[in-house]
Amino acid sequence: MTAMILAVVSLLTACDDMRFPRDVEGTLEIVLSDKEMTVAVSENPPWVVFGDSGPPQGVEADLTRAFAEELGVAISWKRLGVFSALAGLETGDIDLAIGGFARKDVTTVTGAAPSFVYFEEAFVIGTRTKEDRTDSFEDQQVFVPSHLPLAALVEDEGGIPVNQWTDDLTLAAVPHWQLEVNNLAATETTLHRTEHVIAVQQGENAWLMRIEGFFRREMGTIGARLRAYAP
Repeated sequence: MTAMILAVVSLLTACDDMRFPRDVEGTLEIVLSDKEMTVAVSENPPWVVFGDSGPPQGVEADLTRAFAEELGVAISWKRLGVFSALAGLETGDIDLAIGGFARKDVTTVTGAAPSFVYFEEAFVIGTRTKEDRTDSFEDQQVFVPSHLPLAALVEDEGGIPVNQWTDDLTLAAVPHWQLEVNNLAATETTLHRTEHVIAVQQGENAWLMRIEGFFRREMGTIGARLRAYAP
């Protein structure tokens, strides 16, 4: 009987030790206790936008503010380059990193853990005329915004990338959420897809789960938020 009781106690203790999720470094508990979270921000419009003064703006900056408000904590912003923002997570000095990061970029940085993919961005070729939904762009001019690295992908499709959007052009390479903003219809060609995530320190599972819960509730608003920041 004694052996059986000890076995039950041992099992219950083991179950307690396996409670999930947990933070290795206690990030969620510390953030709630200190009433502040440190957020690394890397500029990447429209996800993160830096002005001449004041805190960062943009889709992810706005979402982060809303999340902090939900927790009842303040935000200490740190403006960093992409690598520094992600690499800084490993030391524990940064609680959250945002910057329109692609999942594949976060997974290659030691100490950084990506969230779930909360938004998949498709870069497509759109057309002014719905009747021109062709999948062949051989020798056709396609407008490519200068801040988007899509010129080589347009060339792979046989198109000729140009950096001026003029009245005589009918084709443009844009994120799918910008089609409506620019009165474009999607063609059958997708140039590239990006899986957007935010990042935390590896091992901070309770913290990550809390953030992901918030982002899951906001997923339906992402398209409208992006369009609000569209140039």
